[in-house]
Amino acid sequence: MSKKIFSAQDWENVPFENSVPTSPKLLSAPNFTSNNKEEEIERIICEIEQRAVDIAPEYKDWVELGFALIDGFGENGREYYHRISRFHPDYQREETDKQYTRCLQAKGQGITIRSFFHLAGQAGIPLSSIGEQDLSILPNNQNGKTGKWIKSADELPAFPECVFEQLPPFLCEVVGNSISEDDRDTILIGAIVCLSVCFHNVCGVYDERIVYPNLYLFVVADAGMGKGALTLCRELVAPINRNLHELSQRMEQEYKEAMNTYIKSKKSDGATMPTEPPMRMLIIPANSSASSLLKILGDNDGVGLLFESEGDTLSQTLKSDYGNYSDVLRKAFHHELVSLSRRKDREYCEVSNPRVSVTLAGTPEQVRRLIPDAENGLMSRFCFYIIRFKRGIRNVFATSDISQSKNAMFRMLGDKFFHLQEEFLNRGCYSFSLPLDLQQQFIEYLSRVNEECCDEVDNRMQGVVRRMGLIAYRIMMVLTAVRQLGNGYDVQTSQDGIIRLVCHESDYRAAMSICDTLLYHAVFIYRNLSGNQSKQTASILQETGVAARRSTLYNMLPETFTKKDYDAAVFALGENGSTAAKWIEAFIKSGKLCRIEQGKYRKIF
Repeated sequence: MSKKIFSAQDWENVPFENSVPTSPKLLSAPNFTSNNKEEEIERIICEIEQRAVDIAPEYKDWVELGFALIDGFGENGREYYHRISRFHPDYQREETDKQYTRCLQAKGQGITIRSFFHLAGQAGIPLSSIGEQDLSILPNNQNGKTGKWIKSADELPAFPECVFEQLPPFLCEVVGNSISEDDRDTILIGAIVCLSVCFHNVCGVYDERIVYPNLYLFVVADAGMGKGALTLCRELVAPINRNLHELSQRMEQEYKEAMNTYIKSKKSDGATMPTEPPMRMLIIPANSSASSLLKILGDNDGVGLLFESEGDTLSQTLKSDYGNYSDVLRKAFHHELVSLSRRKDREYCEVSNPRVSVTLAGTPEQVRRLIPDAENGLMSRFCFYIIRFKRGIRNVFATSDISQSKNAMFRMLGDKFFHLQEEFLNRGCYSFSLPLDLQQQFIEYLSRVNEECCDEVDNRMQGVVRRMGLIAYRIMMVLTAVRQLGNGYDVQTSQDGIIRLVCHESDYRAAMSICDTLLYHAVFIYRNLSGNQSKQTASILQETGVAARRSTLYNMLPETFTKKDYDAAVFALGENGSTAAKWIEAFIKSGKLCRIEQGKYRKIF
């Protein structure tokens, strides 16, 4: 135990704060209100002492035990920690004291006194009815049971039939071209996400902030399992993209002609140099550099669709120094201002109201390359849809008529949407809202699901559930806007000229059913990424000496940091400043860090 170094960031669901830890606040009394429970804990500890059994042989168990006792007793649990820990062969009182203090400072979110009963029960200590009751309400994944939201890949649900019975007419046409259940689901969610970028004149208020319909999607499947259907959804917005390209080419030609005229007549009085035209497009290449991405967004009023049928293209771009715009995607999801400044060429780009949608397809391994672990902020911002493995070969000769091919059908739908969307934009700006009764249902649903997911998986699922609520709201916006394309129901115009879009109950039901399904898939991805993170953490814990200390420090650092941030992390870990200062160069030489500028660094994953 004495050789292990605890990293608070591995146990907290909050960003690392570059500040010096404060002393733990002492609790005057245990948190329990039941004397019976206190007596049961004392009985169990006496049993542990009598049997001389180590209930926390692994480091992770030892840390969990500390958090459990802190949840129940605060500072007053320190002596309990010693009484239980002393049966480990490496027990040292001083090191155990330090570990308990670290746990007090870190505050293990989601770990309660129930974990104490769990560890004791695992070690063979008999529990009374009180202890068994606490153990029975542990999260299902700790009990070895499966809950409602925890499914295997084969058990993951598809969108229910009721979704397709309530779709707006245009989307009914889109999904009518599907050939299987997974194909239909992929086309539906792909179409919703691709179309979401086209309604940039629609906004609503969610959690007291203005939001737009933009969505992020990752369709996950093994090779050859049908995720290619997603590429058909690109055809729905291709005419808009093509029209913008043609406009851009005309403007570029006019600019060149004006520039030639200016050069020839620049000596004459009153000649003004023409301004370079913006580069207009809707679909942005995923392998764009960070500066290029912001430049394109700036030229298009912050509107753009990142569409890539191979998730590796984006993940490789984000790993490169020139293309690391992961933070841009995280901010753009919430329409926050994004900016980029480079000293070279005195380059500065800024987009104040980004409205970006992302559509990706890839294999499970490509998901892990893009989102290495469950704490990566991109994970909760994406909708995930996993195409389940099904053995078999479909009839690839169902049609030999080119005009009846999927490509031709989706091109026709794209042309139709182009004209409908143009008319929609010309009407003006729209504001979206939910009726009060649906608002209440929405909050009740989200609260219930949040409790279930936190109980069955862990407390960090709350972030996923909260963002799924925002995703559901945005899907409602898309469905309502698409329904308006076909004039599905009347709208009202306010005195300020803004058109009011009120969500119809059918669109609310469809959106909630879609997100209910997507949440099952998100839980599956989350648990897989959490397992991946555990493997990474385990490999770090197996390191010893200087290597382990370096790894701990490296993992505590944010993606981009300054020398001041680095020094704060060094101080928090109690490392020698002069020794740790040399580690920066070691990280750079080993390829873990790159120096952005003097005193500023970025991690390379």
